[in-house]
Amino acid sequence: MRLLIVDDEQFAVEGLLYCCNWNEAGIEEVVTANRADRAREIINEKKIDLLICDIEMPDEDGLSLVGWVKEHSPWTETIFLTCHSEFSYAKRAVNLGSFDYLLKPVDTDELLSAVSGMIAAVREKEEYESYNKMYHKYLNLWQQEKPKRVERFWQDLLSRSILSFGDFFERELAGAGVGLEPADLVLPILISIENWNKPLSPRDQEIMEYAVKKAAAEFFTEEYQGEAVTDKNGVLFILLYAKGREAGGRQAGKPGIQQLTAAGQHFIKACHDMFYSIVTCYVGSFKSLQELPGMCESLKTMERDNISRTQSVLIYIPQDQGPLSSESEGIELDDLIAYMLTGKRESAVQFIHNLTDKLQADPCFQGRHLDALHQDTLQIIYHFLQVRGINAGSIAKFTDWTTARIRGLLQYRHWAEGMVSAVMEAEFERQEKGGVIERSIRYIQHNVEEEISRDIVADYVGLNPAYLSRLFKKETGQSLIDFLISVKMNRTRELLDTTDLPVSAIAQQVGYSNFSHFTKMFRKQFDVNPQEYRKVTKRID
Repeated sequence: MRLLIVDDEQFAVEGLLYCCNWNEAGIEEVVTANRADRAREIINEKKIDLLICDIEMPDEDGLSLVGWVKEHSPWTETIFLTCHSEFSYAKRAVNLGSFDYLLKPVDTDELLSAVSGMIAAVREKEEYESYNKMYHKYLNLWQQEKPKRVERFWQDLLSRSILSFGDFFERELAGAGVGLEPADLVLPILISIENWNKPLSPRDQEIMEYAVKKAAAEFFTEEYQGEAVTDKNGVLFILLYAKGREAGGRQAGKPGIQQLTAAGQHFIKACHDMFYSIVTCYVGSFKSLQELPGMCESLKTMERDNISRTQSVLIYIPQDQGPLSSESEGIELDDLIAYMLTGKRESAVQFIHNLTDKLQADPCFQGRHLDALHQDTLQIIYHFLQVRGINAGSIAKFTDWTTARIRGLLQYRHWAEGMVSAVMEAEFERQEKGGVIERSIRYIQHNVEEEISRDIVADYVGLNPAYLSRLFKKETGQSLIDFLISVKMNRTRELLDTTDLPVSAIAQQVGYSNFSHFTKMFRKQFDVNPQEYRKVTKRID
């Protein structure tokens, strides 16, 4: 913040300059002027945030100066000083937008209070201006990047909200400014974002979806005229137009399958590398504008039934040209339940992997088969819980697992592996936790003066260290490491209270070879270091 003090009396300027510590008040720089014309020069040279101005000056009164300031430096906040409490002065000061009106001699506390209010007003104004600039910047970008009339036309057409015949359709088409004639053809490409490779908040996901949409438009419409459109159900389509050569140099005629496949493959790779997304492209065929909604619906059906091919460019095949029979009925899952009941989790997971690999290679495997497989797997899960006497409520997010919507083989694979692992781990914990935690606690307490670690405790009870840590935290509410440190520090305090051993010797005795780390752990536990603790307890004794 920069403050300008204007008064024709030098002693008055100095009085204000040295009446307080302006830095502590939030003012980084204070400049002064004895005349209005000098004040104008300073304001033209520097950004002045705050102005303290005398009203009665011989060359020009402060009211006239502030009137000029409001025109040339509207962000500046002003306080008037005067020796006279005349109503006319106060009225003019208010009309000029002055922040305050103070009588000389000015009380320092009153002045600082007024300045503090001015600073708050300046900052509020700056924040508003900053927000306003940002808002208008992105508003303009949004308006430029999202031509609403065109998008609304395609949404209405694909949802069959437009009468697609006669003069009705021609008027809608002309009004939208799409640049197409009723006889032109359009090829739709459905862009399916199947998954994200990193966790995203809802806001970040929305931004990434927008980025994918813009990238799709760039990849597919670089050479051919077209539009990226999100329909009313949130499905992203690229619509390519078949018409004459454009003035911008885009090619005439229809893009070929090879060109579309190459563009789609480059686009899929870009999405994976830049936008953390797994994408599949479904390429339709050229249709008239009236037939376009049906073609887009066929692509949606194609996406729904595709449960094995991901990150691919898939070409639409009319239904009568596709396979007519299926060999994917009656999938056997007997081995899966056998592996689960015998505690062979790795074998159960490998069974799931092998099964999904086999089904992915089966061109006849369809959505209805996936639904049946999903339901059969759920039956196995419930059977396992019933046989083992496990309460489903004890398994974290069990309801979320069982109600999850499975849309493809890749999702089924992850879901089944997670579900099977969760229930088998619950069984393992049920069997092990009864004795493992007590054994771990007893081992730590009996060996408190040894240099023991989480890995040593885990090795003693015969469990993986990470698993033991999770189990310990779940059962006790405290991490294994924190419990171990707590036991050692309590033993340290006991030795400090009952012996005259040097602190360094006590550190060695409780298993700490690093004295600095030992002191740090003791302070973390008791808010004092061991030496201070011993001095305090000795004085109390």
